Amino acid sequence: MKNKFFIGIILLALTLAFAGVVNADDFTFTLSEGASKTDESEYWYMKLSAPHIDGMADKTEEALLNQYFLDYLDWTAESYEADKAYFLENYEGEEMPRFGYEYFYNTVTDNADYLVLKTSLFYAAGSSMTVNEYWTLNKHTGRLAELSDFADVWRLTKIRDMILDAMVEENKAGADFWIEDEENFDTAFAFAEEYNHWYVNETGNLVFTFDKYEIAPGAAGESQFEIVDDHAVLMKDNKYSFDLYVGDKLTIEEKNWFLDLTVPVIGGLADAEAEEAMNKHFIDKAESIKKDFEESVEYAQKAIAEGADPHFGYQYSYEILTDTADYFAFKTESFFVAASSSTSNEFWTLDKNTGKLLEWRDVVPESAEQAIHDRILAEMITVNASGQGSYYTNDNSLKAALKNVPSYHHWYLNDANQLVIVFDKYEVAVGAMGNPEFVIDRASL
Repeated sequence: MKNKFFIGIILLALTLAFAGVVNADDFTFTLSEGASKTDESEYWYMKLSAPHIDGMADKTEEALLNQYFLDYLDWTAESYEADKAYFLENYEGEEMPRFGYEYFYNTVTDNADYLVLKTSLFYAAGSSMTVNEYWTLNKHTGRLAELSDFADVWRLTKIRDMILDAMVEENKAGADFWIEDEENFDTAFAFAEEYNHWYVNETGNLVFTFDKYEIAPGAAGESQFEIVDDHAVLMKDNKYSFDLYVGDKLTIEEKNWFLDLTVPVIGGLADAEAEEAMNKHFIDKAESIKKDFEESVEYAQKAIAEGADPHFGYQYSYEILTDTADYFAFKTESFFVAASSSTSNEFWTLDKNTGKLLEWRDVVPESAEQAIHDRILAEMITVNASGQGSYYTNDNSLKAALKNVPSYHHWYLNDANQLVIVFDKYEVAVGAMGNPEFVIDRASL
């Protein structure tokens, strides 16, 4: 995600270096939303919100900072639109990739001395990436603080050694920081000032931050080191950061058939055996689809020799659905198309507080299952009555489908912490209804 756009921060830092107006009294900063842009479709979404700062001593400095946030938002929106245009030109239907862009902000520190604003760019497609920047405002000067205000070149050299020592110690305790390549670390550390990867916390200590993949595998998420006296301390929020990425990939495209396998790999679970079991499940699923494809090709070749013209395709892919402070959810999708098409999904919800894969009974007590059944049935009847659906409202049919939900992984938690139940095509409705989804408010169960 780091590209030429970020070079602009160097010019901004130089521009902000000139002397400003200083008031003898402390300054009060006001943070509000400066601009927002949203978009959402079946395949992608964009949720952008840029901050706006008021109350700085130098209004030129303030205007430059707020313009930077607006430019960042516009650049993100342009990237989103470019991705949309590319995918619309090169894909269609069920092959359309899914992705999302988010730009948002929050306050990290707000004490008598400093206000620290954090801005985050989040991108999710096959895997996810977050790029953070921190802005430390001095309430006594009304200015945007610079790293040199807290550490000269000699002090920065010492801090560099402190952080590297902390990484070594953390690895002894089971972490996986990349300490063998000090050149890589030095490059990341050099970004601290250039990319605003530092701030002052509530206790007045310097904190250095490293984005995902900078100094450790993606499962580590963002790494933060607090400088306490003469040593660095890894800041831990006791939450897990999961990493989802492409493992094996196989694509075969012929005139009459295709195979497209994208096998996910999940990392970061608390239980290594559970993690291994999940990844083996994905590999086995892909192998099963590949075997079906090969058998279909063998049959199709015989049919072509007899004058037929069969066409078909198999696909296995994944998509991130939820990434909140507490939960990470994704789905794996098995797709088959011939004369008609069929899609079968599996959903996986991971708890960031425990590092575990959530089980059905962790979310739905047995006493709530009848209420879920009744609500889904009532919604199906209502939709049918409106002429907008063709659900099977036979009670036994729904009961049988609901029994499959836990074992077939047909549920997940969405961004609003709601329970979403998803049925396969033909399970509870005619094929034209696709894969019906029902959203259940857990608080009302």
